Amino acid sequence: MKLEDLYWFLGTFLLVYIIYLFLYVIGKNKKYNKDKVPIELIYLIRRYRLDIEKISYKKIMNQIGIISAFDIAFTATFLFRYVKNIYLSILVGAVMIVPLIIITFNLLGKIYVKKGKIKDGNKKN
Repeated sequence: MKLEDLYWFLGTFLLVYIIYLFLYVIGKNKKYNKDKVPIELIYLIRRYRLDIEKISYKKIMNQIGIISAFDIAFTATFLFRYVKNIYLSILVGAVMIVPLIIITFNLLGKIYVKKGKIKDGNKKN
């Protein structure tokens, strides 16, 4: 791994995170609004039966932003480093990011389940 790869990763991570921060954390939606939540939060709520009343909306949106930025930056850095063909890069990126998103969001969901931030008390999924 070269220093250039680290710069690429950090630059992509910060860019995506700042955009996400302004859209969801600092922007208009400072409180939970059932009609204006991103799909990532809807997935976590439905999949892990999270109780949004027990979780700080800003905190979970910040965590989702960090995870999304990591996923995108990791995929972009990998593609930048190893795949030179643009068409192959689109294909590999699409195939690579889906499992990465599933893994990282499942980790976040399991952390909230372990903390007992689910509906119906402390029952596990």
